[in-house]
Amino acid sequence: MQLSFLESAIKDWRTQRANGKEEGEHAPDGLSQTDVAPKSSWRTSLSRIPLSTVAKSALAVAVALVLGWAPTVRLLATTSAEAIVNARVITLRAPIEGDVTMAAAATDIGSTFRNNETILTIQNRRADYSHLDGLRRERDQLGTAIAALEAKKQILTENLSELTEQQENFRVGRIMQLEQRIREIEADIAATEAQHDMALTTLTRASALRKTDAVSQAFLDKALQDERVTKNTIQSLTERRKGAMVELDAARKFIFIGDSYNDTPQSAQRKMEVALELADVRARLEGSKAELAVLMTRIDAETRRQEELSTAAIRSTVNGRVWEILTAPGEHVNAGQDLMRLLDCGSAMVTASVSETAYQKLRIGQNATFQPRGGGKELHGRIVGLNGLAAVASNSAIQQSMLAREPYHVTLNFPGLTEGAECQIGRSGLVKFDTSSAPTLASAD
Repeated sequence: MQLSFLESAIKDWRTQRANGKEEGEHAPDGLSQTDVAPKSSWRTSLSRIPLSTVAKSALAVAVALVLGWAPTVRLLATTSAEAIVNARVITLRAPIEGDVTMAAAATDIGSTFRNNETILTIQNRRADYSHLDGLRRERDQLGTAIAALEAKKQILTENLSELTEQQENFRVGRIMQLEQRIREIEADIAATEAQHDMALTTLTRASALRKTDAVSQAFLDKALQDERVTKNTIQSLTERRKGAMVELDAARKFIFIGDSYNDTPQSAQRKMEVALELADVRARLEGSKAELAVLMTRIDAETRRQEELSTAAIRSTVNGRVWEILTAPGEHVNAGQDLMRLLDCGSAMVTASVSETAYQKLRIGQNATFQPRGGGKELHGRIVGLNGLAAVASNSAIQQSMLAREPYHVTLNFPGLTEGAECQIGRSGLVKFDTSSAPTLASAD
């Protein structure tokens, strides 16, 4: 259209110029050459052009400049040949063998999921529970043994209490017996001392009478003998009293001594046996309880392991949508088998192809803008990867090899792509690179 308009304007100008020449040739003979404008004067030619033609020509030139400005700027600017919004694809695999069940019946390609939301479950109905059953049987047996030890402990505790009471009764009785014996000995000592006093009086009188031959020598000897016997009897009873006091003091200290038994009565001996047996039962009981605690921990761990082996909930690890479904409800899958692929909308990026000339001007960290085709907000970001001619294998939804218009490939990050709730994967646009900006590196945070 521009060329047609310009051609028509030039044609009109040439036509008018030709008409001017003809008028000059047919001028009247009376006119001098000075009255006719020189043919070679460009000012004369321009003056003969109508103003409407000049205006049309100026307008055509202005339109040509306006329409050609954008392509010229684009040609001079560093831009991509093609660019497309891309994102990572995450593959979900089966951790165990079993049958697949969808968490939601309406799950299909394009269904959206939030992070940590259950997508499907796998149940293995043929899981091996033999080890867990063995641990549970061992737990039941140990529980029965603990119950028996508890009952035996109760019986021994009651028996020990009875023997303790019996021993205490024996000790109290023995103390009372010894105290009574001591009182008896003290009474015998008092009686013997009285006899000794009488015998001593009789001996004194007999000794005096013997000097006057009033009594015989035999009577004196008999009085002397009685005095010695009563004296020795007092001494014997005193020693017996000391022995009884020793027994009494020992009995008060829970030590029993005597001629007919050892230092421990039968009740005390039986008490010691019961106490030892009770201590053994308590030790076995504590050991069984500790073993039961360890066994319960093993059962809990084995139960969790069996749950992991028998049932597995496959959860979404990102906010995104289903990109590809590789299984179906009711299908039996093996461990490690691919089940589903999710599109990570939070990792949206732009993959662009550029010419070699443009690629040589780019550096990682340089600023860039992305203008989606069909309208939309212009996004600002930066270059994060320069792959060049390398065929980089990745888990991207759209491989770089699909961008074949130019051989050099660039990866860019635009934070604005992840702000919306919807994925814009596959949307094309134009990337403008700011080669004048200094490269900036992303922080470690």
